Amino acid sequence: MRKNLKIIVFLYSLCMMIAGVTIILLSRNVAGFAEWHSEHIFPVFTNSVGMIFSLLPFSLFEVGVYTCIAGTLFYIIYLFILLIVPSLRKKLKKAAINGICVFLVVLSTSFMMLASNCIVNYDRATYAQMTNQKIMPSTKEELLSLCNILISDAKDLAGSISVDEDGLFTTAGMDIKKEARNSMQALGEENAILSGHYPNPKPILSSKLMSMMNLTGIYSPITIEANYNKDVLDYVMPYTICHELAHLKGFIREDEAGFIAYAACMKSETPEFRYSGTLSALEYTLTAYYREATSEEYARLCVKIPEQVRRDILANNVYWQQYQGKIAGLAEKANDSYLKVNAQEGGVKSYGRMVDLLLAEHRIGAEGI
Repeated sequence: MRKNLKIIVFLYSLCMMIAGVTIILLSRNVAGFAEWHSEHIFPVFTNSVGMIFSLLPFSLFEVGVYTCIAGTLFYIIYLFILLIVPSLRKKLKKAAINGICVFLVVLSTSFMMLASNCIVNYDRATYAQMTNQKIMPSTKEELLSLCNILISDAKDLAGSISVDEDGLFTTAGMDIKKEARNSMQALGEENAILSGHYPNPKPILSSKLMSMMNLTGIYSPITIEANYNKDVLDYVMPYTICHELAHLKGFIREDEAGFIAYAACMKSETPEFRYSGTLSALEYTLTAYYREATSEEYARLCVKIPEQVRRDILANNVYWQQYQGKIAGLAEKANDSYLKVNAQEGGVKSYGRMVDLLLAEHRIGAEGI
């Protein structure tokens, strides 16, 4: 690599790192910057990079990860060969410098995209603040009431959904990617902060690896893609896809993306999507109620759960049990640490905070009765 090109690479990488750090510092120390960025800068990436990569039938993020791993291994082997073959050692220094340059470009670009398209959005106003919802401590009675509402909704929907030969919910024959986008756009028609273009969600080819890491979906701020695990139970996928699409509107906090996913599913014209959203919300709410109720109270509630819902939840539990192990534990700890670093004090527990938003919506609905 020529000297001038090396200088350009170094300056580019330095600028990208400085830009990323600056964006993070401004978002965390300057009031209003995160909102300004999410309204004026973030959409530039989603409407350009996201729209272009949306045309690809595969996840560029996934391919990029594989390419980086394979390229790194090949590079290490190449350097080793140069080192042990005397006649090739003179090329070692040049090869090492070239490799460092490539590494700096990839690292600095990825960091800047992560900062601009993800981290900065942790510091924007919350979804509750934007929609004038009041988040208050929940009572056991409120949680029970919400559980009963969701159980009733799930019971009404259970008779309208498609099931497979095992009696489990299925999305067979549905274009879930298209329906997810339609649902998010329908939600955006009544809520301007969620309006606009939604890229095509991408199934991950190595979804079993995602399952081993206890992941149902992942948003890539580098390629602006919503990726989802295609191996999980069918009822999980519609909600998961909408959850990841919510991230593409700058709602990075997991509780907010979860609530938005529920709201989008309920806007769908298909009972399958509404069932997916309802069942996912019910699982979070049941978990919250379990922590507050006695074993007898929780048992009395569970008796009300319809057989179809029981069957689907049990099948989901069986699915995830096979992936419990060290990899899942390490992945959860890594995710927990990442969330805490980005001001989500509860870490992975922040996923369950969508119940607070569900309760806030329920209170607003109750007031209007």
